[in-house]
Amino acid sequence: MLNLSRNVYLIALIMSLSFTSVTMMVLVAGLLGVAIAPKPEFATLPAAIMIVGTALATIPAALLMQKIGRKAGMATGLVIALLGTCLAYHSAMTSNFYLFLVGALLIGFNAAFTQQGRFIIMENSATPSKLADGITLALMANLFAAIVGPMMGAYGKDMIESPAGFAGSFILSGSILVLALLVLTLFTNTSIAETLATKVKRPLLEIAKQPIFIIAAGSAAFGYGVMALIMTATPISMHEMSGHSIEQTTFVIQSHIVAMFLPSLLSGYLVKKGMRLSLIIAGLVIYLGVAIIGISGVSVPHYWFALVALGLGWNLLFVTSTALLPGAYNDQEKFHAQALNDFLIFTTQAIAAFGAGWLVFSIGWISVLWIAAIASALWLLAIIFLRRTPTA
Repeated sequence: MLNLSRNVYLIALIMSLSFTSVTMMVLVAGLLGVAIAPKPEFATLPAAIMIVGTALATIPAALLMQKIGRKAGMATGLVIALLGTCLAYHSAMTSNFYLFLVGALLIGFNAAFTQQGRFIIMENSATPSKLADGITLALMANLFAAIVGPMMGAYGKDMIESPAGFAGSFILSGSILVLALLVLTLFTNTSIAETLATKVKRPLLEIAKQPIFIIAAGSAAFGYGVMALIMTATPISMHEMSGHSIEQTTFVIQSHIVAMFLPSLLSGYLVKKGMRLSLIIAGLVIYLGVAIIGISGVSVPHYWFALVALGLGWNLLFVTSTALLPGAYNDQEKFHAQALNDFLIFTTQAIAAFGAGWLVFSIGWISVLWIAAIASALWLLAIIFLRRTPTA
C-alpha cells in the first residue's frame, strides 16, 4: 500500500464515488437526449451542458473552498449533484428535455468541486514522490467510476418504467452520491490559513504567462477538449449512425474510461522518474493515432481501439500536466491559479462537447476525427517550441 495520509485515501474514494454520476452521463446523456430532444442535433446538448456547468463552477468552487474549507466545499458539490439527479430522474419520467438540461448542469457543477480533490491530494502530499503517488491513487480510484457509471446507466435503463427509459439510472446515481457524503464525514478538514504565507502573491496574468503554466494548463485543456469531442460523439456515431448495439456501445465507453485511469500506474511512475514533457508529447502522438484508427473504419474494433487509445493519450496529458502545475505558483497563489487552470480545462471541454453533436450530424464522424488530428499536430508543434523552459 502507498504510504499516503488518511485524507488522501478518503478523497480518492470520494472522488471515485462522485464521478460515477459523470461517467453514467457519458453514456446516458446522448441516448436519452436522442429520445426526448426536440431535434436530433440537440442529442448531445445535455452532455455539453454538463461540461458547461463544470466550466462555470470551476472558479466559484475554488474560491468557495478557500473561504469555507475543502470539506464543506466538497459537501456543497455533492448536494448540488443530488439535486441534479433528482431533476434528471423527473425529466426521464416526464420526457422533459429542458429539465434534463438543468439536471445535467447541476451534475456538471459538482464535477468542478470534485476536480478540486486532486489539489487536496497535493496539499496532503509532503514530497514530489508522494504527490505523484497521490495523483496515481486518485486516478486509479476512478476506475470504480469508469466501470460502475456506465453500468448504472445501462442497468437502470429499464429498472423503472418510464417513457424513454433511464429513470432508474438516476436513482442508482443518487444512491452513490449519498454514500460519498457519508464517506466525507470521515475527512479531516485541511487548514485554509495559507494566506499567512510569506511569499508574495503575483498577479494572475503574470502566473499565466509562464511557459510552465502554458504547457501544464494548455496540455490539460487540450487533452480534455479532444477527448470530449470524440467521446461525446462516439455513442451517437456508434449506436445511432453505425447501428451497433447499446451493449457494444456501453462496452466501448467503459473501455475508454478504464483506459483513462488504468495507465496511471505507469504514468505516475514515469512522472516520479522525471519524465514530464516527453510524456505530454507521447500523449499527443497517441491522439494522432486515435484519428488514424477511427478514420480506418466504423466496426466495433475500430471504435474500441480508437477510444482505448484516446483514454491512454488523455491519461499521459492529464497526469503530467497535473504534476507540472504546482511549479507555476506558490501557496499564496494556489487557489487562483488552480481556478484558472480548471476554468481553461473545462471551458475547452465544454466547447468541444457542445460542438460534438452538431459536428457529427453535420460533417460526419470521419471529419470530426480529422479535426482532432489537425489540432493535435498543431499543439504538438507548440509544445516542442515551448519545451526549452521546463525539463522533460
